[in-house]
Amino acid sequence: MKTKATKILLVFSITLLSLPALMAQKGVEDGSKYGHGEDSIRALQNLSMYKQFYRQKSYNDAIKPWRVVFNEAPRISKNMYIHGVNMYKIFFKNSKSVEEREKYVDTILMIYDQRMEYFNSKGYLTARKGVDLANLSPKRTKEAYDLLHKSVEMMDKQTPGFVFNEMMQTALKLYNDNQISEDEMVNNFALASKILDYQMKHSSSTEKRERYEIIMNNVELIFTKSGAATCESLIPLLTKRFKENPEELENLKKIVDLLRNFDCEESDLFEKSAENLYELEPSANSAYSLARVFIKKKNWDKAISYYQEAIKRETDNITIARYYKELAEILLATDGSPAKAVEYARAALKQNPNDGEPYIIIGRAYANADGFGKNKFEEKTKYWAAVDMFYKAKAVDASVADKANKMIETYSQYFPDKEEAFFYNVTEGANYTVGGWINHTTKVRF
Repeated sequence: MKTKATKILLVFSITLLSLPALMAQKGVEDGSKYGHGEDSIRALQNLSMYKQFYRQKSYNDAIKPWRVVFNEAPRISKNMYIHGVNMYKIFFKNSKSVEEREKYVDTILMIYDQRMEYFNSKGYLTARKGVDLANLSPKRTKEAYDLLHKSVEMMDKQTPGFVFNEMMQTALKLYNDNQISEDEMVNNFALASKILDYQMKHSSSTEKRERYEIIMNNVELIFTKSGAATCESLIPLLTKRFKENPEELENLKKIVDLLRNFDCEESDLFEKSAENLYELEPSANSAYSLARVFIKKKNWDKAISYYQEAIKRETDNITIARYYKELAEILLATDGSPAKAVEYARAALKQNPNDGEPYIIIGRAYANADGFGKNKFEEKTKYWAAVDMFYKAKAVDASVADKANKMIETYSQYFPDKEEAFFYNVTEGANYTVGGWINHTTKVRF
């Protein structure tokens, strides 16, 4: 039978034999931050060394000690992973070899994977992997797109806004390359807009809400550019959204805006949404939406009535000018009163005097005036007044110059000729007042 002293000696001997292993274990092996014994010293030395070189931007010198830390002490810090990605992106940028650049991309993805293993944040880091892969290796767009989708599945309503912007960009590229379907493009938009809507509603500050709105506008712009945004694809998607929240104000605003932007105002969904919106919030925008409904139905009286309501409620001068212009266009298009069209166009100019379009409208109204003048000569003088307006349009607004020049060329052909003017004692270059409701003083031209 062993004595107590013998047992103590045996235990002490086992401990001594185990001591070298305990004194020299890496962090990757024992789960500690730095490891133990000599390995912990080695980890700390290399950590200090790489950080010093990194601060000096000596990345070629920093990368060797960084690799030691990465491989042997993976729990040492999150910053170690951030610095590693930064350095390999710089190596990627400076490399001339395609093969070498792809190896750097793979290394960056591996850094993200190890960071996930030891520091979690899998949803966010999967998104960062997807963004970097999309930007660094365009030929791997599908792989990047799948990573971004996976990250949204993981984070759902907590998904950062940048993910949706990148997801839609990669989706657009794949859609244009026929790698994803129109339905999938629509579903991407539906997913992004649903979560962004939620995030806007639950933003903790105005600043955050505004950031989400900017991202939402980008998502809508990408969707628009894709060509997948048609009434046929949008209406089923938005009908479902309408049925889920038919009296939710922000939901109705978004549906109305999207349908208007994609020219789906003839749909029943647009009418229902616009009516609900106006009942909940009788604003300039909701009145305008109903005006557009009745234009599509060719109910001109109601359309004009809602335009006038929108004008009363609107406070932005540029928007008021647009409403007046559209009213004037309605009257011209429906053979309404040209004099009233001119009145609305002049009202638009009061709100926005640098816009040439109202002058185009006035010129067209003059040229289209029926039953004008007592004789053939007087009837043709309306074209002098019309052409004056076209010249005025391009003088105040260069963006309408091409349109104005075409109008000038068209209507100058109908000026009176010298023989007609001779009988009325009218000479070229003289002042002449075009009569009737036009009442415009101009110069005689043949």
